[in-house]
Amino acid sequence: MRYFLDTEFDGFGGPLISLALAAEDGSSLYLATDCPTPTEWVRDNVMPIITVPGADPLPVEADQFGPLIAVFLRRDPNPIIVADWPDDIRYFCAALITGPGLMVNIPGCKFEMVRVDAYPTDLPGAVQHNALWDARALMRRLMPGAAQ
Repeated sequence: MRYFLDTEFDGFGGPLISLALAAEDGSSLYLATDCPTPTEWVRDNVMPIITVPGADPLPVEADQFGPLIAVFLRRDPNPIIVADWPDDIRYFCAALITGPGLMVNIPGCKFEMVRVDAYPTDLPGAVQHNALWDARALMRRLMPGAAQ
């Protein structure tokens, strides 16, 4: 199954703030962690919309992203993670690593990076720069008939 990925992070190369996977079957995972001193752009454009109607994240510590991703993906032996930006894949992979030579227990996954703009979208309620809505908008762009 395909899982559409989006992340929000604090400035170029900064820490991960939120991560969302929107699956083509309509299920989703949306995680967010604290960002105590965000960059100005993140403070103004991301932090106010971490939680919006239709997108209420599970608040977690940063080290819990990987284990929760593993739980979400464990039902699928061949997940395909689709992103529209390389940093999304980088942050996803970093979340899977739990220590030197250690990672969460997932059977594996494939990645697709498709350089498209998910916005504008006709997806009702979509809020740009909210990771879950952005993942859903990407799915809508690439698979218009998928469950939303």
